[in-house]
Amino acid sequence: MKTLCRTFVFLLCIFVCTLQLSADDGYQFRGGVCLLRGQIKNMPGQEMPKMFTIHLKNLFLDEDANYLVHVNSDGTFHENVALPHSQFAFWSNFKANVFLMVGDTVDVVYDAGKGLEFSGNNVTAQVNRYYPMLRKKYLSEYRKYPEVRASNQVYEDFIDFNFLVFEKIKKDIDKSLPTDCMPLTRNILKASLLSAPLVNVFEARNNHKLTQFIMKSDREWITNENYRPLDNKKFFLFLLKNNDCFIDNPYLIMGADSWLPYNRMDYDIFKIIDDVSDYRLEQQDYFSENLAWYANDFFLPKDYEPEFLKQAKVLRNDLLFTYSDFIEKQFQEYNKNTKLGNNFAFQIALCHGFKKSSNSNRFHGDHLTERLIAIIPYLTYPQVRFHLLQYYRNCIREQEGASESRLLEKDSVFQRIINPYAGNVLYVDFWGMSCGPCRAGMLEQREMVEKLKNKPVKFLYICNVADSPRESAEAWMKENNIQGEHIYISPDDWAYLQAHFQFSGIPFSLILNKEGRLLDNQDCNLTVEFFEDLINE
Repeated sequence: MKTLCRTFVFLLCIFVCTLQLSADDGYQFRGGVCLLRGQIKNMPGQEMPKMFTIHLKNLFLDEDANYLVHVNSDGTFHENVALPHSQFAFWSNFKANVFLMVGDTVDVVYDAGKGLEFSGNNVTAQVNRYYPMLRKKYLSEYRKYPEVRASNQVYEDFIDFNFLVFEKIKKDIDKSLPTDCMPLTRNILKASLLSAPLVNVFEARNNHKLTQFIMKSDREWITNENYRPLDNKKFFLFLLKNNDCFIDNPYLIMGADSWLPYNRMDYDIFKIIDDVSDYRLEQQDYFSENLAWYANDFFLPKDYEPEFLKQAKVLRNDLLFTYSDFIEKQFQEYNKNTKLGNNFAFQIALCHGFKKSSNSNRFHGDHLTERLIAIIPYLTYPQVRFHLLQYYRNCIREQEGASESRLLEKDSVFQRIINPYAGNVLYVDFWGMSCGPCRAGMLEQREMVEKLKNKPVKFLYICNVADSPRESAEAWMKENNIQGEHIYISPDDWAYLQAHFQFSGIPFSLILNKEGRLLDNQDCNLTVEFFEDLINE
């Protein structure tokens, strides 16, 4: 019965969406295959990779979709790469962002002395050929990010500089694009170039917000009494003025040369949609803490506490405060503060929030359906609706057939790593020396690792020797008394594991029980008690 109900809701959503279709049905933003063929030249034999990872991302859902490309002994490769949508993708071994278009054939040569060269005249070839030239023209003048403790004036000057860069690109770009550029090429290049200075602005604003607090010790932060917010009015007026170039520009989903634009917008503009901030909880006339959590997560069990429902009724004059109410309230407040309206980036933020809730063990079936119903009315872009509905359908399918844990596929690389520790609960942490959150997490775990050292629990810390040379990594771990099992793997093995487990950023962790089953650790609270419970299962 529940399955039929969800199917009906899904079909209803599709029907509603169909009624709203514009002339652009979003087809060019969908996923598909890109044929990648080429060769690596002039690279010493011992340095020739056996494989490399293409780091892909479904930016509609903030979801990794990495792809592993195998390299022949003569340096040639030939792969059909499945793309979630056309995008700039990071090629790990070449340290380069390369544009890939669904439906294109990409002919590329990587010369160790010259870099990447593209042949052909399709959209992929044009974007990759012209983007470096245009970036050099418009983005070569560089200003260092302000220091964390810099004055507000330094931050404001940095932001104003990037606004000027944006205006220059906007004014001149049409004249600078080669005459043979196809219309889609032009849209992608413009979106990509215009996003670069605004990413700098978002990054600076987020860094400035960090100055609200001062670290007193490793685990204690105090409020910075000298903190003053930046000029938000000027910032939002600028975004509003250039709404169609950035915030409300669908081509940014293709043109963003990294995940940063939407990630930074999530935290700077749209966080109000994701959760109830601390600032909200301080408003006594808004939510009690319990109701804030309820509004955020919309998890109302069948046997709810009467007192809890009583509180909820007070909130809306005897009407239950639903997740749809919550989204409506948040949208009204966001729009009042920003005047940006229901734009493309806002709709992407709603999808990101939905994706986060689907990863939680608390949200299954009906709860996801409730969330879908709440946000569908705001999704006016067909390309956004397409990706969200596809994702929802896959979620329901997986959840209805899912178990609490799953056996790992036979995987020689990972099995080789974990076999010596068979019979133990395993915490596997992928980290690197350049990753501050990685090192912070390892420092926080020291006490827990010490308490569990005589029990059947192993902490495996895995790093890529190319990015974290063994000597420097071991020196840091020795200096900071980082216990556990320290494992160093080759770039090829790292690339394979990234594609196998679908991660691009670190830290990234896995948890396996004593039987070698991979657990869903999305909501795990890593404590001594948590691991002891796994031991005693």
